[in-house]
Amino acid sequence: MAMRAYKVQDIVVFASRGTEAKLLAAPELRPAEEWREDVAAWVALRAERAPELDDKVASERTSPYIYEPE
Repeated sequence: MAMRAYKVQDIVVFASRGTEAKLLAAPELRPAEEWREDVAAWVALRAERAPELDDKVASERTSPYIYEPE
């Protein structure tokens, strides 16, 4: 499946699904222990599609990754 752009708060992630994007971005936002203590925040965390950024995907990448502009 092709990777697409997602935004998780201010973090742009390229992944094939929003759940993958959320899993990659969450540790960048808060430590795992904080997510365990605040499960409601984890559930509320959303990966929103950002189709306007799809053209920035690195075609050589085959696994989900956090986008870091050069």
